[in-house]
Amino acid sequence: MLLILSGGETPFDQALANAGIPEPANDHAPLYTGEAWQPAAEADGYAKALENEEYALYYRPDNTQIAVVDKKSGARWTSNPSEAQLANEAVKGTPLQNMQSTFVLTYVMNEGKDQTLEKTVNAVDKTVEKSAVKTDRALQVNYRFPKVGLSLSIQYELTKAGLTARIPTDGIKEEDKYVVYTVSLLPYFGAASSGENGYLLLPDGPGGIVKFDKAHMNLTQGYLNQVYGGEITNDNNYTKTSYSRREQVSYGVFGVKRDDHAFVAILSKGGGSASIAANPPGSKVSTNLFNVGSVMSYREKYLYYRTRNTPPIEDVQPDRLDTDREVQYRFLNGDQANYIGMAGAYRDYLQENDEIRPQLQQTDHIPLLLELEGGSYSSQFNKTKYVAATTFPQAAEIVQGLKDKGVANMTVAYYGWQHLGGKDSYDRFPIEPSLGGASAAKRFIAGAKKLNVPVLFYDDYLNLSTKSSLSASANGIRGIEGITTVYDGWYFSKPARTVDMAYDTINKLKSIGVSGILFEALGDTTFNDYDKKTYLTRQDTNEIYQGLLKYTREKLGQAGVFRGNDYSLKESSMVVNFPHDSSYDFMIDETVPFYPAVAHGFVSYTFDEGNLRNDVKTEFLKEIEYGAIPSFFLTYDETRKLKDTGFNWLYSSQYSQWADRIGEEYRQFDSLAKLYNQKIVGHEETGSNVFATTYEDGTRVVVDYNKGTFVVEGGGSQ
Repeated sequence: MLLILSGGETPFDQALANAGIPEPANDHAPLYTGEAWQPAAEADGYAKALENEEYALYYRPDNTQIAVVDKKSGARWTSNPSEAQLANEAVKGTPLQNMQSTFVLTYVMNEGKDQTLEKTVNAVDKTVEKSAVKTDRALQVNYRFPKVGLSLSIQYELTKAGLTARIPTDGIKEEDKYVVYTVSLLPYFGAASSGENGYLLLPDGPGGIVKFDKAHMNLTQGYLNQVYGGEITNDNNYTKTSYSRREQVSYGVFGVKRDDHAFVAILSKGGGSASIAANPPGSKVSTNLFNVGSVMSYREKYLYYRTRNTPPIEDVQPDRLDTDREVQYRFLNGDQANYIGMAGAYRDYLQENDEIRPQLQQTDHIPLLLELEGGSYSSQFNKTKYVAATTFPQAAEIVQGLKDKGVANMTVAYYGWQHLGGKDSYDRFPIEPSLGGASAAKRFIAGAKKLNVPVLFYDDYLNLSTKSSLSASANGIRGIEGITTVYDGWYFSKPARTVDMAYDTINKLKSIGVSGILFEALGDTTFNDYDKKTYLTRQDTNEIYQGLLKYTREKLGQAGVFRGNDYSLKESSMVVNFPHDSSYDFMIDETVPFYPAVAHGFVSYTFDEGNLRNDVKTEFLKEIEYGAIPSFFLTYDETRKLKDTGFNWLYSSQYSQWADRIGEEYRQFDSLAKLYNQKIVGHEETGSNVFATTYEDGTRVVVDYNKGTFVVEGGGSQ
């Protein structure tokens, strides 16, 4: 139960119930039992284990490797490199053994001075005890390592789209002083040799590919990044990733293309507690192979403070994360065996599992997101004052002005409406009087609705000041060591308290006609809460956030988020600052619109605001190429009014300076209006720095970065 009573706030379980959000449930896949399956292998060492109309699964009894055969195309995908591939390898010892295993289990000790020392075992370990159980629909392979007292099981099932591989949590046994730290599942599935025709797809920004026929630097670490970013309750983990230039991984997906065949792999269970790992030839794990897979984390290392006055020591999380882990492989052939085909297969998965919104309705005009900064607070000499930059009457003037400039379809997101601009991050009301208060807000919203312009209010229900009127110890999430997580005077609200604050706000804003909320954090931040009374996994947090987005849409009409981690696509009306830029990783050869191709036609998304671009022309063209809608972040008054507030990063925002430019850009975006609700079905580089994006009806948008232009073939031109 999530029940806690503190300070007069709504109990956590009641807060979820008020919004119609069920408490998270951690369902476990059952283990298969019965007589051991001991098949006779064919000449190649494999025995047929499972079969459906589309695929056949083969199993090697001697080393437990698997192979999947696509019965229509004849393509054969193996869990491990072939003998010919292994013959070209120079690595020896454990790395060579790992290449021949279906998993790599890393373990540590749960006692003693060497608890953080990592060791590994795998399926070809000399001491491993293995057995198999087969049913009509599944194959389960069991492994036990008697020397360290560890066991695990891997389950395989065939689907209409491909293969599901699962590590059921109930199959993991820890019988001695050693405990599971991570498990790499099928790390060499589909591994390719240097020089082949194809690439790896990695979840870097909108998508990154690593080409097999291109030389890469000798990288000792390869690519290793946690899905949804580092864990914010773990300072040892989070601070290593939070201040880097690297793009956060927003979707638990990877893929491989080899000649005319490909697969996309989807982390369908436990993805939030996993990392995507890939290596090129020349890395410490291989001299000739490209591989990609998932590393499932069951424990984390963290910094343990024995006293306030002594340096922390690194320790290992005592309790294992008790959740199933699952990867679904979907196979593709022919003209679908590419990153756009992979995007389509991932979108199909999301649709089949009700994890993405229905396809958007056709529109006559492209939507524009207009973000307006009402104002913010400034604290100087122990005094706090509100600095207004766009009052509600001024916001109405901007909306009408842009309508007059030809912006025919617009949504407003209004910031800074809270009392003192949200200085007390818990106490939002009354609506800031300097902006005109609730009555002026109501008039602005009503006037906008007459122009068919919905108005969303921006709000943040996660990041709370330790100086706010809400107790951090009772309402903040906790780290592994049981202490409330605090960074620079800010703590993070428990998901149920986030729901409670939003629930109260939604009911109040509904009375003045607000059309939705643009939520800070819900689309880009997830975490564990290690409070023993309110324990939650990252998956639990995601589900609660999904429920809050759903409740918001049902009550107000719209719910927006930033970045758009894949769990937020189910209930979000729009995504602001959708992934579109690369981490400029040494491994990545080309950035591609994989994730935009998943979302386009189903969720509206923006990139960087038009007045905040670094490279104006290039970033504008990228929005056109990747199917984004336009957005601008404006104020009515001069931007410099906000220089002593938290919005001092806003350097060019005055409406009067941008109005004409917005009208001009909008007319260009509007030439793509008929494509707004269509799927992206093709993308290619047709020449040096010239890219073509193809949509469902055959329309092609060709972007020429050399000339700084684009044309719409089949639907008008610039």
